[in-house]
Amino acid sequence: MASSVAKKAALTPKRRAAARKATRTPKPRAKMLIDDVTAILLISPNPKKLCEFYRATLGLPLEEEMHNGIPLHYGYSLGDVHFAIHSADGGWPGVPTRNAQSPIVIFSTSDLKAVVERLSARGVKVTGPTDHGFGYVVSFRDPDGNLVSVIEYAPEYW
Repeated sequence: MASSVAKKAALTPKRRAAARKATRTPKPRAKMLIDDVTAILLISPNPKKLCEFYRATLGLPLEEEMHNGIPLHYGYSLGDVHFAIHSADGGWPGVPTRNAQSPIVIFSTSDLKAVVERLSARGVKVTGPTDHGFGYVVSFRDPDGNLVSVIEYAPEYW
């Protein structure tokens, strides 16, 4: 007779389906112009206060960060996405800050030139590329005015 532990561990139809999903080989990704969502940046009139809020409420271990040409800000990588809080005063290099409520979504690419060509061909005004020390970034505003950036990381960061 099976033990009660073995009975509890037995796969129900629901568990079998979940196990099949977990062990499936993911489909190969199609070659795309954009590789990943790289970062979400919040622009704040008081980044230190906002940082403390996220530390206290969500337990995010945001750390002070500085990169070439980018003022002090706070950030932490959540999985493959970097979450950061920047000052509205410092702005995002190469792009004027529209308001403190505008997040910045950052995509990554392995072909920044192709991204710029595609955006320009569609009449999108692109700012950059700007050297951020760890890669080159171009930025633009979407039709709603949200700031979007695309980064091509320097080879040593891939």
